[in-house]
Amino acid sequence: MRRYRFGLESALRARRAQEDVARQRLADANHQVQRARSAHRAAVDAYRAVAVAGGVTDRDTFAARRAQEMRMAESVERAHRAVAQAEVQAATLYAAWVEAGKQVASLERLDERRRSEWAAEALRDEARAVDDVVAARWSAETAAEREAL
Repeated sequence: MRRYRFGLESALRARRAQEDVARQRLADANHQVQRARSAHRAAVDAYRAVAVAGGVTDRDTFAARRAQEMRMAESVERAHRAVAQAEVQAATLYAAWVEAGKQVASLERLDERRRSEWAAEALRDEARAVDDVVAARWSAETAAEREAL
C-alpha cells in the first residue's frame, strides 16, 4: 500500500508559519508592554522624587518649579497612555495568536483523522491479503486431498 500523505500538508505548514509569526509578534508586543511599564515606573519615581518646597519663595522660582512639576506630571500621563496602548496591542496580538493556533489545531485534527482512516484501510487490505493467502492455501490443500483419494 502507498505511504500516507496528508493532502493539506502545505496548508498546514503555512498555518504553522503564520502561528509562529503571530507568536513572535505577541512576544515583541509583550516586550513593548514591559518597556512601557518600566518607563512609567521611572516617570512616577522621578515625579515623586521632586521635593515639594516649603516656605516662602520668589515668584520666578515658584513658576519654574511649577512648570517642572507640570512637565513631569505630563510625562507620567504620557507613560501611562503608552502602557495602555501597548497592553491593547498585546491583547490584539494575543487574540490573533490564539486564532492562528485554532487553525493549526483544526488542520492537525483533520490530519490525525485521515491518518487513522488510512491506517484502518491498510489493516483491512492486509487482512484481505492474509485471507486470500489462507483461502488459496486451503484450496490447494483441499485439492491435494481430493487427488490423494
